[in-house]
Amino acid sequence: MEIIDSHTHWGPSAQMGITVTTDELLRQARQSGVDRIVIFPFPSQALADEGINGELLDEARRIPQFIPYYYIPDDLRTIPGEKGFFGGKWHWTRGISDCSSNYEVLDDPALPEFLEQSEAIGLPLIVEEELEFTEALAKRSGKLNLIIPHLGMLGGNPLEFLATFKKNEHVFFDTALATPQTIGRFVQEVGAERILFGSDIPFGTMKAELQKVLSLAIGDREREAILGGNLRRLTGLSCRRDSE
Repeated sequence: MEIIDSHTHWGPSAQMGITVTTDELLRQARQSGVDRIVIFPFPSQALADEGINGELLDEARRIPQFIPYYYIPDDLRTIPGEKGFFGGKWHWTRGISDCSSNYEVLDDPALPEFLEQSEAIGLPLIVEEELEFTEALAKRSGKLNLIIPHLGMLGGNPLEFLATFKKNEHVFFDTALATPQTIGRFVQEVGAERILFGSDIPFGTMKAELQKVLSLAIGDREREAILGGNLRRLTGLSCRRDSE
């Protein structure tokens, strides 16, 4: 079984003054038995220096275990999928990080085109916002696959996210920093096929976050889906890697 961590940060953080290095990610992967790692920039760094997206992509080309995601800038440019990105990260766009959403973004004339182009590209978008904002964005996003990190924990109450998106087959969730009990509740109610394992390094560790999934009383097929199968399906990872 190939294990993929679907949520880690890479590179420097302009806000926190720390750097997550390639060596650290690979060290944790070896320690925990993770095979591949989704990486994206810290929000503060991406907003301070958009060039970090290019640096991250270059590093992913150098390190075969890395799966690069593009940080969506405030001007709502879409994922440049043809360059080798496998997804995108939308993070409190024009709002206050980890605190409040900017609802004026929902009325931005550029948003419909952004969502239409993103759906056409066919790559998933991690969306970290308040519940009300996320619900409004999901209603506009058609068949674009959205991934809510932390089971919605940083945007509100996870169980309210669960109730809101339970029937939306295009909304997925990652497990980063959530409790095993909450992860199990989500698996029970929406199915393992909509859950992805993530660690949120440096705020979590691969080993501890992986153990939460391994501790669940679920079948091997469900566990394989959460630990890598769903990510491969959403990103087309296997097909794209095989065709390179």
